[in-house]
Amino acid sequence: MAAELDFLKGVPANRTKTCFTLPMLNSHGLDLKSPAKFLKYSVPLLELQIGIIVTMTFTLHALLKRFGITMFICQVLTGIILGPTFLGRLEIMKKVIFSHESQELICTVEYFGYAIYIFISAVKIDIGATIRSTGKVVLITGAVSVIAPMVFGLLLVRPPISGFLESGIHNEAMQVVLMNSFSTFSIIIHVLDELKLVNTELGLLALSASLVADGVGLSITTLVTVLQQKLSSISSIIDMSATTGFMIFSGFIIRPVLFLIIRKTPQGSAINSDVTYILIAMACMSAVYFHVFHQLQCIGAFAFGMMIPAGPPLGSALVKKFDTFMFSILLSVGVATSVMRADLSLIIYKFDDINLYLMIIILTFGAKLVACLLPSLYWNIPFIDSLIFAVIMTCRGNIELAYYILARDTLMISEDVFALLILCMILNSTFVAITVKCLYDPSRKYAGYQARNILHLKPKAELRILACVHQPENITCIIGLLDAFHANKDRFISLYVLHLIQLIGRNTPLVISHQKQKPVSDSRAHNVVISFSQYEQRNWDSVSVSTFTALSPSKSMNGDITLLAFDKLTSLILLPLHRKWSIHGIITAEDNFIRTVNLKVLEKAPCSVGIFFDRGKLGRGASEASSSKTSRSICMIFLGGPDDRETLSLAKRISKDSSASVTVIRFIPESVHLIDSEESLLDAWALEEIKQIVDNSKSKSNLEYREHTVKDGADTAFALRSIADDYDLFLVGRRFGIESPQTGGLSEWPEIPELGIIGDLLASKYLNTKAAVLVVQQQKKLK
Repeated sequence: MAAELDFLKGVPANRTKTCFTLPMLNSHGLDLKSPAKFLKYSVPLLELQIGIIVTMTFTLHALLKRFGITMFICQVLTGIILGPTFLGRLEIMKKVIFSHESQELICTVEYFGYAIYIFISAVKIDIGATIRSTGKVVLITGAVSVIAPMVFGLLLVRPPISGFLESGIHNEAMQVVLMNSFSTFSIIIHVLDELKLVNTELGLLALSASLVADGVGLSITTLVTVLQQKLSSISSIIDMSATTGFMIFSGFIIRPVLFLIIRKTPQGSAINSDVTYILIAMACMSAVYFHVFHQLQCIGAFAFGMMIPAGPPLGSALVKKFDTFMFSILLSVGVATSVMRADLSLIIYKFDDINLYLMIIILTFGAKLVACLLPSLYWNIPFIDSLIFAVIMTCRGNIELAYYILARDTLMISEDVFALLILCMILNSTFVAITVKCLYDPSRKYAGYQARNILHLKPKAELRILACVHQPENITCIIGLLDAFHANKDRFISLYVLHLIQLIGRNTPLVISHQKQKPVSDSRAHNVVISFSQYEQRNWDSVSVSTFTALSPSKSMNGDITLLAFDKLTSLILLPLHRKWSIHGIITAEDNFIRTVNLKVLEKAPCSVGIFFDRGKLGRGASEASSSKTSRSICMIFLGGPDDRETLSLAKRISKDSSASVTVIRFIPESVHLIDSEESLLDAWALEEIKQIVDNSKSKSNLEYREHTVKDGADTAFALRSIADDYDLFLVGRRFGIESPQTGGLSEWPEIPELGIIGDLLASKYLNTKAAVLVVQQQKKLK
């Protein structure tokens, strides 16, 4: 007050006098006579609070992470320990370290941390890949994951319709039902990121389903809000128009500008730091904008983050620059201080008053778990993966915590109900983390649940192919093979070319999209881009090409291949064989590094895989190719099984073009009668379709079907040698590990066993041929 009086001395009487207290920010240091006075200043007190919270959080995580406990659970436990349940009862905690007067500043840090967290979470989302994966299982699961727990919860509460419309979501019991019914997209992506499941099909299903659930939840919330207020009121119209205008402006103005910035950034170069700082500032202003128009602040930051292109160079630059500080400091402070408001002892003292809410929480959790489990089982997702998926969909986290805090601060729920919600959230998060850690097998990271192969494509459906390039000679071989596929506007091919470079002398892997950024001077990447650009120009009406370069260590190179194939929803991965031939048909080199990569991809690929090699015919034809396609003679060897049926589907697709001559040869055992098993019936059905095409052809057909009877493997080998040089390209199924009478005795001395028996025979150095070979493995099914 003395400072105020000094300030007012000498002020003329005709002027307005304003009294204020100067904020106490920075101290002059510790005073030994009154050490407590040091913590009366805001800055050192805030630093002490942040230091205590962060230190305790990381200590707990270091001790508990081996049990699958996530960072979020440790942040919540920190809040419980420092809150009124335990240490918060101490006088020094209540009146000195976390005093009532200091709550305003640390709560500001808390809300700012939540806004940045939601923004960064949205930046990580590849909305395109998420939407592309949306199918029946995603739509139905996302919808019922919200509707089912809400229906069961409201049946337990049994509110009259009129009362529900009048009170909306302000009734405490209905508030608990609604908060436990929703599945939040941003928390699920964070949980998946911590559990390292984001880039899996299981994770993508969860993200897509939660995105649908968010849409359903937002629609229900909007409906209740509209029923509470008059839709025709000017305030409501202004709010709706303002938020809609923000989304339109962000989608049609800001997003194209960001793509322009990306295209002007050279490949491999970091994005300009000024851009990232501006985007963070705009994210904060988006939160303020939504708050002005009576919307939740976090929705503004989330909506703006969704408009930023995910991945390198822009999205990854934002994440790299702010992720550590945001998750380690701001989010730890936000979660801990939120949970510190809960006194878990109230659950014991007032259990009789809150047992109804406990029943609601248990019922909605069970309903959500079952509602997510049943559709995935119906669509033939394995039980263990269906259970993991359902468990992930039930998880609660930071966003739910923010809703709980909002409901508590606005008196929608009482202190004892808030404490119960916090306890149940801890139990839920722990249950999800431990269950996923115990049940999930990381080796199935890119396992596919949907049919991504050629057999299940519709006749005129687009064929998505990922072609891998290791060496320059792979380029002409791939182009020759694709020319043999004879793409046209009715059977369009989307080609994704991945140039693989072994990472040497650098620690950071890098994947470059040549569609987003300027070309680099690296001649290796330049040759790949130019060659396939020319191929696309020659086939502009039937082929689209996207090129990528991946620089990664040899141990993880297969991950780049499977991840890109998974992300682009490809039906076929083309891998070059590790063996190289000269123009005279002599083996000149074998690369065991490429062989190791191929073996790993064959084991874990999310779609069908083809290993190809060329002894001269396709490469020579590709170099001579012009705007017109070269006629090819193609032979498909059929023995039976899923791999052969997949190869037969490819042969049938190729035969649709009149310039390709396709011959299907089936080898039948002489002395063994075919058994009417499921596999043999499927083989017969597939071959019958080929026979009908040949028989129904009114003019001379370019598709021919033959049957050849063989005694044993030696007879099969002799038959193959006799026709080895009659065709430009052989298509064979891999049939790895499958024994049959037609191949008896051929598997005893294989040169390249991963090609299967027939593929190994065609790749043998003793076979005199210059034909190219494609060995196909159908997408593996999960068991």
